[in-house]
Amino acid sequence: MNFATNYFVRYTALPPFLADMPDGDLDIAVIIPCYDDPFVVRTLDSLESASPADSKIEVIVNVNSGENTPPEIVERNRRIFDELKRRADTGFYRNFKLLPITVEGTARKKAGVGYARKTAMDEAVRHFAAIDRPDGLIVSLDADTLVSEHYFEEIRRASADSDDKCFTFQFRHDFDAAKYGTEVVEACRLYEMYLRYYRLALKTTGAPFAIHTIGSCFAVRAETYVKLGGMNTRQGGEDFYFLQKAVKMHPVHEVAARIVFPSPRVSNRVPFGTGPSVGNIIEKGRYTVYNFGLFALLKSFYGLFPDMERADLRDSVPGEIIDYTGGREFDAAVAECRRYSSSSKAFIKRMYDRFDAFFTVKFLNTFNNSDRYPPMEVTAAAAMLLDCCGMDASADLYDGLVSADLGTACYAPPSLRST
Repeated sequence: MNFATNYFVRYTALPPFLADMPDGDLDIAVIIPCYDDPFVVRTLDSLESASPADSKIEVIVNVNSGENTPPEIVERNRRIFDELKRRADTGFYRNFKLLPITVEGTARKKAGVGYARKTAMDEAVRHFAAIDRPDGLIVSLDADTLVSEHYFEEIRRASADSDDKCFTFQFRHDFDAAKYGTEVVEACRLYEMYLRYYRLALKTTGAPFAIHTIGSCFAVRAETYVKLGGMNTRQGGEDFYFLQKAVKMHPVHEVAARIVFPSPRVSNRVPFGTGPSVGNIIEKGRYTVYNFGLFALLKSFYGLFPDMERADLRDSVPGEIIDYTGGREFDAAVAECRRYSSSSKAFIKRMYDRFDAFFTVKFLNTFNNSDRYPPMEVTAAAAMLLDCCGMDASADLYDGLVSADLGTACYAPPSLRST
């Protein structure tokens, strides 16, 4: 038995794809779900440039499709897989071992990026289990994403400097107007402003789950992955659900350097994320986000947690939260947290587990058509946030959000590096 044995007994997984034993010094496995995306070749090239020459890294690319995938996409997928297999067989990449796999005809209810990501991550677990490396890092990436030349350097530094089990990486979309067009780049800037606004606004509340949840920007140790029950098979938002589950078990180590550069292009491959959001922004000509005032309500609510263990503070809870939860349901939830907590620290954790990121998103979404806390233009929301944080809101709002969100080194994407 090894650390992953029970996982493969308990949770449904596809049979192993790869028969060869991994290198005994393997410490990083990068996984990439790929659906009708020839850009993956550029992604692999950027990984090659980022990999140390003496590295022991695997890159598992899952070229996938479902039972309802159009035949022309299935055929393009096969051509992509054949090219990846050719590169793997000829040792095209010197600094990592390329391991392409392919899954076709997945049932409609499962087919999608979540299942594809899970399948590749499960394969990475098998490789780490084969060499007894429970601390091996499974790094999640996307097929349309470039990485910094410092990518593995930053990941290894974070992994070596801490015993943390899960990591997120900072990012910047590839704002190359010559490649993608000014309209797409400007729309994506607004979307990225929202991503940073949302995380920073959550941080002002004191919530422990104020992290970025982006599928191309995280890593998890193999043993932690199996303890979390593996990746879910959602057809979108799988990264959010997995990372929010992870943050309840362990603190998430946030690597502050921008080392990941997702594509800003319009896409309908997934229901959420950059591709569809950029398309919607272009179509509507504007972008509205959660009203900043809602985060003040959440901050007030979370701030009551330390005293709620022994005192009835329901009258101090913002009415909007009571109305959304329901009075009886709220009282029952607090009573349950008290009943099963042996200390104040345990009570606070249970409260955050009960009123978690999923609760928060659902609560915020109820105000999408509200007159009291109506959605705001992302620029107006960003200005309010920066002003609240004591930062200059009169300067470039995008740069201000980036500065607040990072606070450390930034790297340029491969296409912008000087030659």
